[in-house]
Amino acid sequence: MEYSKQKLLLSILMNFDESFNNQINESAVNQEMGQFIKLSVQELSEKQYRGSLFDKKIDQLISKVNHERNANKLVFNDYTGRLWDQILQIKQRTTSFETAYSLIDILSTKNASLKL
Repeated sequence: MEYSKQKLLLSILMNFDESFNNQINESAVNQEMGQFIKLSVQELSEKQYRGSLFDKKIDQLISKVNHERNANKLVFNDYTGRLWDQILQIKQRTTSFETAYSLIDILSTKNASLKL
């Protein structure tokens, strides 16, 4: 994955982490995953992985979260779910204007002061 796409994905993951950990849900699955997501995003941010190592770490994160969503009923609120959908979209394909506008829409609903 190219570097600009990795930066975009990491910034969305940081928003996802913050949103997920601010959800009001005290289930054991959500608490455990909250900690996993927080540590994973922190590691990606601090160690500044690049190239295939970044891709591998992202794949592990996506795989675990998707597994927990399907197998253990991990719950996302609307905003967190929309961020997660965009993370999956960016990971699957190249970025596009459609992705950019979706992100602007999602992030602007959370932060009305977002300026272009």
